Amino acid sequence: MKMIRISLCMVMFLLGSVAVGSLNVFADEMHNHEEMSSKSETEKKDSANLSTDNLIVKNVKRLEYSMPKNAPADLINLYLKAGWEWNKALNYMFKDVLYEDETVNINGIDYVTDEDGEVSTKISVRSGSSKVEVSSDNYDTNPVSITAEKNDEPKQVSVKPGEQKEVVLLEEINLDTMIDRMDEMNGQKINTENTLTTDKFIATPLGKQDSHHFEVLLMASKNGETVTCNRYNGPWGNNTYYSKTANPVMAARNFLWSDCDQALVWHVQCLKDYGPAKYRYCAWDPTTKRGKCSGLIGHSKKFHKH
Repeated sequence: MKMIRISLCMVMFLLGSVAVGSLNVFADEMHNHEEMSSKSETEKKDSANLSTDNLIVKNVKRLEYSMPKNAPADLINLYLKAGWEWNKALNYMFKDVLYEDETVNINGIDYVTDEDGEVSTKISVRSGSSKVEVSSDNYDTNPVSITAEKNDEPKQVSVKPGEQKEVVLLEEINLDTMIDRMDEMNGQKINTENTLTTDKFIATPLGKQDSHHFEVLLMASKNGETVTCNRYNGPWGNNTYYSKTANPVMAARNFLWSDCDQALVWHVQCLKDYGPAKYRYCAWDPTTKRGKCSGLIGHSKKFHKH
C-alpha cells in the first residue's frame, strides 16, 4: 500500500510539474505576443508619421488701408464691424486674406496654395532636425510694377522629429498705393474730385505743368455709367469719388464694402491694379477691362450703388 501511495504521489507530482511548465510556456508566449503587438503598433505609428504632412505654410496677404487723422468714431466702428482690425498706434485698418493658387517655394520646389491659402507637405526629419527655406511670391506694392518677385531672404525654419510645423508668410499690401495708382491714366493724374452732377473732370499731366488740360471720362456716379472700378460704391457713403488725400473721410466711407473691397478679399487678380494701366486688371482701356473686379463677385461691371 505504501508503494502504491508513493507511486501515486510521484505521478501527481509529475503531472503538476507538467501543468506548471505548460502555464509558464503559455505566459511566455503571451508576453512575447504582447511585445510583438506593441512593436507592431509603434511601427504602424512610425509608418503613419512618415506619410503624414509635417509642414504647413500659410501665405498671408495683409490688406492695409490708412485711416484719416482724428477719424470719426462711427467710421472706425464701421470698419471693425466689417471684419477689419485697427492698428491704433499707426492708425490703419488691416485684413488678412489667403489666396488660392499662389506660389510658395519650399527648399527650391514650387508648390501652389489650396483654397485656404495653404501648402501642406512632408519634410524628411529622419536624420534629425531639418532646416527648411520657405518663400512666396511678393507683390512689389511701392514701385509701379506688377511683376511678382521672390522674396530676397527666404524664411529659415526647422522641423524636428515628431513635430508638425506651421509657418506663416506675411506680406503687407498697401491699398492706399493701389487706389492712388488707379487714379492715374497713361501718365495723367486726377487733380479734381468727381461730383454728383458730372462724370467728367480735369486731369493734368504728371511732372512738368503747362497750359494743356485733358478732359477724361473716368469716374462715374450714376447707375449704369461706365467706370474703371467700383471702388467707391460702398453702402455707408454717398457713392461719389473723392480723392483720398483731399477728402479721406468720405473716401474711406465710400470704399468700405465697395465692389473693390469685396473682390480684394477673394481674388488676387485685383493686386495687378498696382501696375501701369496697360497691365491692370481694371482699367479704362481696353474697354473689356472696365469694372472687371465687379464681375469677379457677380456684380454689374457698370457703376451701381449699394
